[in-house]
Amino acid sequence: MITHVVLLQPKAEVTSEELAAVLSRVQSLQQTIPGILAISVGENCSPYHHGYTHGIIMHFVDEAHLKAHHPHPEHLAVVEELDRLCQQTIDFDLPETVLLQSLQMPSPTQE
Repeated sequence: MITHVVLLQPKAEVTSEELAAVLSRVQSLQQTIPGILAISVGENCSPYHHGYTHGIIMHFVDEAHLKAHHPHPEHLAVVEELDRLCQQTIDFDLPETVLLQSLQMPSPTQE
């Protein structure tokens, strides 16, 4: 598995409605692009965001599927919209070395 993270620094004039619309389009990519396991989008809640106020996290089956999604027409349309709305973006790809099952949180015990 590989995780693809995109940090978004929207232009000052971009509205929250515009951002919500493009992030909704990002989420819909899971239905049209093979190999996407999960997509999370939203506002950055860290006070240390340095202007990167929103983000996208995509989990892919493997690196081959990550690479294959780049030229997909639906992805290219979303990238075009993000380029229009953002003054800067950062992509960060991280191969996962831990199985998802090992990340499950233990159930809280009641005292």
